[in-house]
Amino acid sequence: MLAGSWIKILNTMQIHKITNFHILFVVFAIVFGFQVCIKTFAAFYNEPEVTNYKAVETEADRYFYAGLQTEDQSLKEAYLSQALGKYMLLLDVYPNNAIIATHIGVIHDNLKHYKTADNYFFRAVSIEPNNSYINFYIGEYYFAQKQYEKALKYYQTAYNTGYSKFYEVNLKIGTIYERLGDINRAKTYYTRASLIKPNFTELQNKIKSLDNIYYSKSDYK
Repeated sequence: MLAGSWIKILNTMQIHKITNFHILFVVFAIVFGFQVCIKTFAAFYNEPEVTNYKAVETEADRYFYAGLQTEDQSLKEAYLSQALGKYMLLLDVYPNNAIIATHIGVIHDNLKHYKTADNYFFRAVSIEPNNSYINFYIGEYYFAQKQYEKALKYYQTAYNTGYSKFYEVNLKIGTIYERLGDINRAKTYYTRASLIKPNFTELQNKIKSLDNIYYSKSDYK
């Protein structure tokens, strides 16, 4: 009788031992399988895991600047598309990185996705409103769209926050003032630009030509 009771207890313990082992095995299999699925999914879509942020960012920047510099349109789109995929991956991990958001905006601008570009520029400047780099690129965006008053706002912010010695910023501000009819201010910024690059005779000639133009009324106050 007593022996029978012990046999039942031992059998019960053995069953629990097997059951617990099976549970642990199933849990391990699920976790391991989940990790494999994630890696397979990422590999399938050619999206690298962000284990080294700087390495991915460096590669994205390389494609970004190569895309902006090339004159070959098909090559430009290929470079910028590569950069875009990497920047989007990084922005998911670091959503408050304003520079990455700016680069995404620039890419969409170059790919003629203007509404999307506008959204990312707004996101970037909302994060860092006084960043000269960001404001310069937004100024470039609106200048290309011929929205000169908006472009002027961002160029002026870039100028006031560190880009006052940049030739391109002074030139663009001067160009905008000229197109808006404010010749005196146009001459001021053209002159500043010419001091940065004094060998640009074309700009010197422009300044001289403005001296011969008389505006009775400025269109921009």
